[in-house]
Order: sequence, then structure tokens, then C-alpha cells
Amino acid sequence: MRKILVIGTGGTISCVKRENGLEPAFSVSDLLKEIEVPWEIHTEQLFNLDSTNMTPRHRERLARKIRECYGEFDGFVITHGTDTMAYAAASLSCLIQNSRKPIAFTGSMLPMNAENSDAPKNLRSALKFAADERAFGVNVVFGGKVFDGKTVVKIHSQSENAFDGEQFGFAEYRGETRFYERLSDDVFHVKLIPGQRLYIPETAKAVILESYGAGGVPDYLLGEVVELADVKGVYVIIATQCQSGGTNLEKYEVGQHAAKMCPLLETGRMTVEYAVARARWALAYSENYEEFKKLFYTENGEERI
Repeated sequence: MRKILVIGTGGTISCVKRENGLEPAFSVSDLLKEIEVPWEIHTEQLFNLDSTNMTPRHRERLARKIRECYGEFDGFVITHGTDTMAYAAASLSCLIQNSRKPIAFTGSMLPMNAENSDAPKNLRSALKFAADERAFGVNVVFGGKVFDGKTVVKIHSQSENAFDGEQFGFAEYRGETRFYERLSDDVFHVKLIPGQRLYIPETAKAVILESYGAGGVPDYLLGEVVELADVKGVYVIIATQCQSGGTNLEKYEVGQHAAKMCPLLETGRMTVEYAVARARWALAYSENYEEFKKLFYTENGEERI
């Protein structure tokens, strides 16, 4: 019989309606009272938070718990709020790389005890995935689909089909499982709007600039970006505000010129959520720019850009 650990972290799935709105209250054990499955289920309540309040420290603790229990269980399910679930899945994809066992995030748009809630269906689907002998890696199970944790994004604030991304395929597992413990706090993300200046904290060691289209640096910001990268030694990473297509600094003059003026990295086809997680992880495990660049770009010996 497959043995599954279900870890509770809070979120809408565990909420009850209070005077000031929905608030996490039910434990993961409470949630499982509504579900009947043919597997051996164990539970662990790590926290009970609105996912808006999650920080890198919560992600690190979650990864540590899975590492501690990894040999005991065949799969893992994490109940989590939807608002930052994509960031959580991206973070665990960095902290637990090439997991040969399935790690499934799930949650719901309505609390478990709400009428017509999607919670029972999502939780049951996540347990089924975690118990599948063919499953592996960090994924999000939601709305009847399984999304790769490196590519998943939240696209709707109300719909039961709240997520999108590359769907999991039962391909052959490859790679060695590797566990990591740290994510840096010194990564900052700035979404550009036309005409704005850059206000980057002095503590920044890496900055993700979410630019337009295929990526580029506006002429009026070029001096500030050069100062960041060349004078202050901040690692500057160019992302795009487009949902599909990725970055390509070679395509336009504003990209090529900026790349010639100072060292720039780019996210390629990474989501912003995964780029943030990748940068936090790479920064925690590198001592210089070249080490950071290698960690940011490579996975299983292949470049992700």
C-alpha cells in the first residue's frame, strides 16, 4: 500500500468565514475527514497561514520537512493557498531537485466546508497523483490538471481553473535527487512601467527587471542599470511581462546595446516566479558572478534559457 504524507500550510482550503473575511483554521487532519482514499495517509501541520504571508523561510522549512521524511513515504501532498502557490512550487523545485518521488501542491478556490467547494476534488486528485508509481517531481495539482512546478502560474483570482503551465507528462525519470536548504533574501523584482526610474535597495545582490516584449532596457534607464551591474556588482536579470515567448536580448537594439554596456542575464522562457526562485537559490549557493550564472542557467547539465 502506498504511503503518503500530507503537509498542511493553510490557505483557502483550510479557511472558515470570520467577521473580517476568510481565515485559515482547519488542520490538514480536518480536511482529510472529508476524503476517503485507499492509501496509508499521514499528516503534518507545519503552519496554518494565508499564503500571502509566506516567506522564503516557510519554503525552506517545508523542504526540510520533506527531506527529513523522504525515506519514509512514497509521495507528498502539500495543502497551500493559491495566491503564492506558484512561488512555492518554484521554490521547492529549486530546493528539492529531480525528486524521484511526487511532491504535489494543491488547494482550492473555496474552503473545504463551503457549498460546491472544489477542495475535495483537488485534494483527492493530489493524493491520487502522489500515490502513482509513475509520478515524480514537484507539481501543482489543481482543476483536474497536473502542472510542472517550474512553469506553473496563477492566471485567475476566482475561477476553479486558476492555474496554467506545462502539464506533467509521465516521462522517464532522470537525474539524481538533490536537496538544498537555503534561499537568499537579497533578490528584488521590479516590473517596469513606461517612464519610471529604478529604486533598488542597497541590500540587493540580484535584480530581476521585468521588461517588455522580448526584453530590453529603456535608454533613460541604461545609466542606472550600468551602475547597478558594473559599479555596485548587482546581478541584473532581464525578464518579460509577456506570458509566452520568453526573452531574447539579441532581437532589438535596446537589448543588444544594453548587453554590450554591462553584463546582463535573461530569463528566457522561465516564468517570473521560477526566475525569482532560481535567483534566490543560485545566490544562496554561489560566491561570484560566474558561479551564480552557471547555477541560474543550468539544470541536469542543460541550459534552461
